[in-house]
Amino acid sequence: MWYDKKDMKNKEGFTLIELLIYAAVFSVSAVFLVNILTAVTETQVRQTSINEVNRQISFVSDTIQRLARQSSLIDNTPGQATSTLMLRMASSSVDPTLIYADASSTGIYLKQGTSTAVSLTNDKVTVGDFSVTKFENSGGFSVVQVNLTLTYNTSDPRAEISKSWQSAITRVSAATFDSSILPNADGTYDLGGTTAKWNNGYFANNLQVSGSIGLGTTPPLSAKIKSTGDISFSSSSSGLILVAPNGTCYRLGISNAAAFTTSTVTCP
Repeated sequence: MWYDKKDMKNKEGFTLIELLIYAAVFSVSAVFLVNILTAVTETQVRQTSINEVNRQISFVSDTIQRLARQSSLIDNTPGQATSTLMLRMASSSVDPTLIYADASSTGIYLKQGTSTAVSLTNDKVTVGDFSVTKFENSGGFSVVQVNLTLTYNTSDPRAEISKSWQSAITRVSAATFDSSILPNADGTYDLGGTTAKWNNGYFANNLQVSGSIGLGTTPPLSAKIKSTGDISFSSSSSGLILVAPNGTCYRLGISNAAAFTTSTVTCP
């Protein structure tokens, strides 16, 4: 049978060199595409963990700042770092308010009043650090420093990420107190000052002062009480009680005829 050599040539396949070139190009392209896919996947995995940690840190920090500024008292021991922030609140339904890390460092919790504690974080993160320290500022509000570190909870090294947040928080408005207001040292601090005075003072029962009282004026040195205005008694049965040299106490009053009267009373 006769064959046309030209037709046979047209039916020839790829040469070995051409196949090797094609294989090399395909291999390089495949490696390049795999590397791109791997990089994109790792970036997505890492970005997912970063977004989750940032979201939870933002939620916890916003909650701490909001509640601390709403509180009437930061009830932590000054200068002592602890894993629990105790806030006293004006409303009894949420007093006290506690924000704390659990013993296993798996989450941050919020407990208000007698209600059940709720978690501010979920199981996607663990707590690397949570500490609060209260500082007393002379002439200002108490400040609480908060240190918080959250770590993405994963066994995948590509998704391992930790974020930290640190802030100093103070109340920004006047407070309503629902507990005793006590200084941290006896006989050391004043309520108001010579250039920054309180206006009116109202007390339901007793006012006990170890020093002197100045009513509308600087407290005197030679007397316990000094006033620039009248001292009034709201009842005729009340008056000025004086102590005689023999220790007997007399109440000084006045009659309807504007005459001074005295009566023996129990010494206060």
